[in-house]
Amino acid sequence: MNRPRGLLNFPFTHGALMALDGRRRTFAILIAAVALISLAYALNIRYLFFGQHAVTAIDDIGEAVAAAIASGACAWAASRARGKDRLGWALMGISAGLWAAGEVVWSIYEVGLGVQVPYPSLADAGFLSAVPFAIAGIRAFWSDARGTSARWRIWFDGVIVALALTSTAWGFGLRSVWESNSTTKLLDLAYPVGDILIGTVLILAIRRASHQQKGRMALLLAGVACYSIADSAFSYLTAQGAFGSVGSVLDTGWFAGFLLIALAAIYPDAPPKTAAGQAPLDLWQLALPWMTLLLASAGDLYSALTGHENLFQTFLTGILALLLTVNMILERREFLDMLIEIESSHSLLSREFKTALIGIKRFSALIRDAERLDINEARRAAADIHGEAERLDRMLEEMLAADGGEGAIPTTAPETQRAPIGVVEAGSTY
Repeated sequence: MNRPRGLLNFPFTHGALMALDGRRRTFAILIAAVALISLAYALNIRYLFFGQHAVTAIDDIGEAVAAAIASGACAWAASRARGKDRLGWALMGISAGLWAAGEVVWSIYEVGLGVQVPYPSLADAGFLSAVPFAIAGIRAFWSDARGTSARWRIWFDGVIVALALTSTAWGFGLRSVWESNSTTKLLDLAYPVGDILIGTVLILAIRRASHQQKGRMALLLAGVACYSIADSAFSYLTAQGAFGSVGSVLDTGWFAGFLLIALAAIYPDAPPKTAAGQAPLDLWQLALPWMTLLLASAGDLYSALTGHENLFQTFLTGILALLLTVNMILERREFLDMLIEIESSHSLLSREFKTALIGIKRFSALIRDAERLDINEARRAAADIHGEAERLDRMLEEMLAADGGEGAIPTTAPETQRAPIGVVEAGSTY
């Protein structure tokens, strides 16, 4: 026996929602705990509560533990996911694991042996080898394109985001790394460049994220932003020869960043959308790629105020202005094409409806005005009317499918009481 929807199934649905609310409360507690622990971690580095050696140990081992937790959480998420999401979390787990391995090597030097970490070292191999796995993992999360008419537009937007992030990094320290006389300049540059690539791919992933991915992608973005700040600070201080054994309070970026990635992996699954078509993009998803332009503007302003503006940053600003102009022209063209297509669809719909309605009226008038109607003639007229109705139904289904499948029309109508066709006997009037 089939249960009526919305009645006997209500307890199960209500129980599932209650369980989801419980998981969300637990998750909110975890977020608060991560925030408090990260704050305590930063204060400990800043004020050396337990002495320099103890703080160094807490700093180094804490970062390794945070990355290991992120790796384990990603592995757990991969074991529960399917398809591309499984691949994405598996690759993210490998990335975090490699970073944790690099930090273990770093801790062996600083904490275990009590010596300064050589630069470069095996620790850098672990840190930098994590980058391609993170990029590939985030790329695996990409859903089908939404809000754009062509696949190449995603990459066009990606170029804009990458240049904007590069301009931001250049204004806030990347320029100093580039102009330094450090013998490890290329290695110093590898860290912020890797973060720019990861940030670009992640922002594009959020631009394409589905309803169930949005929360996870937002936490991933927060985690990547945190450890990107730490990476940039490390590169800048190392290029200036100012990165000490105790490190900097900005090391908290690595600690908090990997804990945020762990939270992204265990984020409570959102209930699936019941609509047949894709849900529209949220405003923040649409605006996020262009928020990077505000960051680039902040970098330009900072460089101008500090007197560090140079030709390269001006060149980046000019390229961004050109790409934005092209993007606006393309968007206006797509909008006009969409309006023309909608108008054409409405015209076609009006013509087809008119044709079908005329046919239905003609067949119904034939039945109504007939003095004597044979049952076979009635059946033929009814079949013609039914055929016209089916044609309208198919046309509407095709139009709705072209619009994304939202609001699908039921293919079967509810049964209604009607008189048997045999009631209309030969020789009867209608």
